[in-house]
Amino acid sequence: MHRVLFPLINEGFKILEEGIASDPSDIDIIYLYGYGWPAWRGGPMFYADSYGLPNILSELAKFYQMHPNSEYFRPSALLKKCVDMGMGVQEYYRSGHANHTKSKL
Repeated sequence: MHRVLFPLINEGFKILEEGIASDPSDIDIIYLYGYGWPAWRGGPMFYADSYGLPNILSELAKFYQMHPNSEYFRPSALLKKCVDMGMGVQEYYRSGHANHTKSKL
């Protein structure tokens, strides 16, 4: 399950980095209403915060070591930044960090 789910979450972080979505909840809403993500899970970005970003980063790093040519498993800069700061992605955006560091990722 993690081999499929964590790259999806990682792609959500990359979408945020690129400015395609301006808030993690935008991604969650698309998955809830557009792709049929189970509502009780709250969307992939909410799920990521609930599961623990350090755990996701660790697993993605393992997958990336096994498949170094796969961009799906390369952990996003935003994911790494959130883990380094000890913040969930929702917390990172709600605290205003995203507005100040978009170009620094």
